Amino acid sequence: MQNTSTKSKLYSPSSIPTVLKTARERALKPERRTKRWLAEQLGMTERRLTGIEDGTSQIHLEECIEWCEAVEDFLALKHILHIYGISEPPTDPRLLDSVSMQLDNFKTEVEEGFTAAKDIEKLSQHWRPWKGFEDRDRQQMQAAAKQIRDVRHAADCLLTAMDNEWGLNRKYVEATWINGGIANNILMHSVGVYEELRRERTDQERMAQLGGLK
Repeated sequence: MQNTSTKSKLYSPSSIPTVLKTARERALKPERRTKRWLAEQLGMTERRLTGIEDGTSQIHLEECIEWCEAVEDFLALKHILHIYGISEPPTDPRLLDSVSMQLDNFKTEVEEGFTAAKDIEKLSQHWRPWKGFEDRDRQQMQAAAKQIRDVRHAADCLLTAMDNEWGLNRKYVEATWINGGIANNILMHSVGVYEELRRERTDQERMAQLGGLK
C-alpha cells in the first residue's frame, strides 16, 4: 500500500457534526432518520440533538459511539474513532464487498509482511542499544514496520468483506479471540491485573534507582 501522505489524521474534530448528521439522515431504516427517534434512543432532547448536528452543542465520544450504533452506520463510527485518534481512517466501502478481492490483497500483504519480518530480523542481529541505528537502517526499519501495519489493515478489510458478503459474525469472532487470549495469559483481563503489574514494575524501578545511588 503506497504512502501518499505524512498525516496521521485525515479529519478534523470540526467534522463530527457533519458525520453524525449524515449518519442519521442516511440511515437504512427510515424510522431511524428522524430526530425524535434518535433523541429517544440516546436519552437527549431533540433540541440538543439539533444543536449537536449544527455544531453549537458539544458531544462526548461515548455519545458519538451510541449515535452511530443506533443508526447502524459503522462507517461513520470509523470516522469518529479516527478523529479521536483511536482507529485508522475508514477504508472505501466499495472495496469491501468482495471477499475474493480482499483475500487476494491479504495474501499479497502477508507475503510482503514476511519479507518485512526477515528485514527486521536482520536489523535485530546488529542492533546495539548504546549505538542506535544508522539513517539507512532506520529507514529500513520504518519501511518494514509500515508493511507489518499493512498486514493488520488487510486482515481487517478481509474480515469486513466476509461480514458484508457472507454475513460473518464479527462479534463472535472478536469474543472468541478475546477468550483465547485470556486463556493463554496473553491479554490483561482486568484492572486488578493492570494494577498489580504496575505495582511490580514500580517496585523494580525504585530498587534499580536505589541500586544506582550506592
